[in-house]
Amino acid sequence: MQTRIEISDRGTPAEQFSYWREVVCETWFGLWAERTDPGPFHASIDLHGIGDVQMARARLPVHRMGRSAPEIARLSQTAYCLHHLHEGAVHGLYQGKEYKAGPGDLLLFDTSERCDSFVIMRPVRTTILHVPRHLIGGQFTPLNRPVVHVRGGSGMGALLTGYVTSLSQTVSTLPPEAMSKASSILCDLAVAVFQPAAPSDPDQSGIRQARLANARQFITNNLADPALSIGKVAAHLKVSPRYVQKLFEGTGSTFREMLVSARLDICYRALTDTRQSRRTIADIAFSSGFNDLSWFHRCYKQHWGETPGDTRVRTSG
Repeated sequence: MQTRIEISDRGTPAEQFSYWREVVCETWFGLWAERTDPGPFHASIDLHGIGDVQMARARLPVHRMGRSAPEIARLSQTAYCLHHLHEGAVHGLYQGKEYKAGPGDLLLFDTSERCDSFVIMRPVRTTILHVPRHLIGGQFTPLNRPVVHVRGGSGMGALLTGYVTSLSQTVSTLPPEAMSKASSILCDLAVAVFQPAAPSDPDQSGIRQARLANARQFITNNLADPALSIGKVAAHLKVSPRYVQKLFEGTGSTFREMLVSARLDICYRALTDTRQSRRTIADIAFSSGFNDLSWFHRCYKQHWGETPGDTRVRTSG
């Protein structure tokens, strides 16, 4: 289920901020909030449920937040709050310890701990995941730090940011039965990233599934590249080509089979779309990553049981 909140549509700047402070910050995040700029409060937030995890994709202007004893006491449940910053900058003070974060960074907060201040220095675009403590608390030893800051551009941090990005792009299309699995993978990755010293198998099921999802997303985004190879996918994931091959073998397929199937699906959709009826079959094939037209025709007929021309005629109406 998705809920969109557009703060800038709610009256005067004072009314906009009041709604943000009372309805979103205090109720959902368990935070107090203060203005640092009297102008319009241009903020928006999309809320999604992923099993027991809540995801918020937010755009937030400059202002200041924090958490003290009254806010903690009002929480209906304690949780870990994971931020993945896409744009902007934040500067915080957590129990006397200072931190700064920017694009690509990951931050993990414990909502049962006091936060002196969380200041948005430049407008941010961020994905926030609210993970109830019972989902991962048994796998964490005490964090010993009020906030954990991880760079998201390398190592396990890159794997988690890739999965969060992929999840935020596809969450609205996930069937209900997939939500619990997606939530479980997310929790496995969070434990592996934020508590790397904890006993864990780096090849555990949740992490393999996250890498597979990341690989599929990369392939989908680069299907038009005729030179797309298992080596490029491996470089993106920062693993070996053999590891990528094993990921796909675990699904009962191979990398090559998955790549060709994805390209053929795109071609089929284009050929059956009357809005693209003026495009030639060759143009559709080449723009989908095929660089040999005769091979494309053979693959298409084997996959769909008819030629590309037959598909176009049959569905032209």
